[in-house]
Amino acid sequence: MLYEGPLNAIQRDFAAEHHALVYKFLNNNRLPEDEFYDVVIFAYLKAVRDYFTDPTAQKYSFTTIANRRMRFCLYDYFRSQARKKRNVEVFSIHIGLGPNSYPLEETIVGQDDLMQQLETDLLLHELASKVSKQQMDMVRLKTHGYNLREISRHQKTPMNRVKELLEEVHTILLELCYES
Repeated sequence: MLYEGPLNAIQRDFAAEHHALVYKFLNNNRLPEDEFYDVVIFAYLKAVRDYFTDPTAQKYSFTTIANRRMRFCLYDYFRSQARKKRNVEVFSIHIGLGPNSYPLEETIVGQDDLMQQLETDLLLHELASKVSKQQMDMVRLKTHGYNLREISRHQKTPMNRVKELLEEVHTILLELCYES
């Protein structure tokens, strides 16, 4: 439903005058007000707007139009709540999936800083074989926290050229990471 702006003064007065229809609808359908009021109220307000703007709607009583809108809105709500994505079985990493299985948290490998450093060093070593010495020097400066302007000054190279060279390195690095 697209936002159509606020109701005008006549529509607001009419909505206030017939507001008891919302509570009557909820009570007739045995729905708790605190849970379902927010679900149906916007359909009720849409019914008010339609009653004043749609000439064919005025053939029917406002009660009929409001109840119909609220019923359809409630149907959509229940249908969306019944979708699989809202009713997925939740697993805990603290409990095993079977009677003789280990909890998931015991099977997940913890972060190993030494192994991570080794992988980084190997990746940089392979990167060094694919890029120029100047580019590798720029990578080292960048990994030590230098920004483009500082790298440009340090390397005595225009900032646009530094940016181009680092973009080339980035492309090559992505290729290395996604190689089979």
